[in-house]
Amino acid sequence: MLVRTLCVVALVFVSWLASAQAQSGSATVWLPLVQTPLVPPPTVAGYLGSGQDDTPVAVGMKASGELVLAGVAPALSGVPETVLPGGGAGALIQIAADGQTISRVVRVASTLAHAALAANGRVVVCGADGLIALEPDLTTIRWTATPGNVSRCAMAADGRVAALLDATRTLLVYPSTGAEPLAISIAGTAVADIAIDPTNNLVFATGYTQAAANLKVAFLRAYRMDDGSLAWQRYGVSAAAAQQAGLTADSEGRRLAMGADGLLYFAGFTDGGHSIFGRDPADVSRALSRSELIKFDTYNDPSNLSGARSLAWYGRFDPANGALLRGQWLLTRLSDGRGNSITIRGLAAAADGALLIVGDAACCLPNRGAMQLFDQTLGNYEAGEPFLLLVNPEFTQRRLWTALAAPGATAGSSPAIAAAITSDRLALVARFTPNVANTRALITTGNPAFPLPIGGYDGYYLVMPRL
Repeated sequence: MLVRTLCVVALVFVSWLASAQAQSGSATVWLPLVQTPLVPPPTVAGYLGSGQDDTPVAVGMKASGELVLAGVAPALSGVPETVLPGGGAGALIQIAADGQTISRVVRVASTLAHAALAANGRVVVCGADGLIALEPDLTTIRWTATPGNVSRCAMAADGRVAALLDATRTLLVYPSTGAEPLAISIAGTAVADIAIDPTNNLVFATGYTQAAANLKVAFLRAYRMDDGSLAWQRYGVSAAAAQQAGLTADSEGRRLAMGADGLLYFAGFTDGGHSIFGRDPADVSRALSRSELIKFDTYNDPSNLSGARSLAWYGRFDPANGALLRGQWLLTRLSDGRGNSITIRGLAAAADGALLIVGDAACCLPNRGAMQLFDQTLGNYEAGEPFLLLVNPEFTQRRLWTALAAPGATAGSSPAIAAAITSDRLALVARFTPNVANTRALITTGNPAFPLPIGGYDGYYLVMPRL
């Protein structure tokens, strides 16, 4: 398309120039036509190449096209390493823009639970060693903090960092200098994830409350970063209110992400379709309208269920006031048409609102038996296989929904863990779990540095153009 546009512009200019010369009687001038074709993003999928157990926990993409993976990687064969003070198995792994070359490993901590890459390339990593904030070069330490075991962390482009002390349900908000943080106590039974929004000066938390012996209720809350006060809450209703509305299915908030569009994205779990996620998050007595809860086929309509099924739900929220802009169910289907389970473990949204979702699934994704990816026919289904789902901004179309089993193999118990998306690319990381029979493998393509698993639990990454 770019080449065609350049040609048209050049021809129009040449025509104008010829006309002007004819009128003035000037000499002919030859104008060279320069064509500059676009270079498409790479399509590469491969392993991380360690003979020991690896666990990726996060992925991000730099503006330069490089991937940054974070996780536990005890040793990577033949890859240059930089070891920061206290650095060990917890590492940042940089993959070149071609997707093929693991250009370096930066060892930042003894272990890692999570990491976040800000829009300006800065990184925060977290885990048992606390927090480490890094410059975009990945080796210059901005600041460190040791508040305890940090299970999740988030970073804003202005340098502020949010950190979750899971054991105490305490949310810490650090200024860009890493000075004394604001501490916010999160009410509830468990907190699963956090996000940070510098534009609205808010920080978010999600999880669940054991509202009754037989009922978990999800919550989504926003807190002001200047004083820690509650700005708004969605869901989080009492057991009596949920039961009065007939909402008897357990629910949990699982994942949060600030999209590049400035909106807040949420993913939850529910044990069945009679759940608060089918209702207005601010008023569970009101069912969501068709424009709020988008359904277009049986894979986003929780019908024909039997027994306990772990369904997923995701939604886009206005971070300023907590209004639900649109949401959608997600489930799989057995061969007899009954609904089945799926788990969301990571999500990311692009500037146009396209949403990338990853996780693991029970049988089966649509057209699973004949599914192809990268011109390869995928291997057979096995429980707990990883999936990638790309949804258009309106939630009215799945641009891609695929499993990742290699041809002739299965990929059970190997969840996709985290995702990243830009205007032209998407990426994910997964944890590959081998089996005794050695019949499992994930699909590879594009000449990765490590096309085969080496041993133990293996890290895995995929990067490809956005559809």
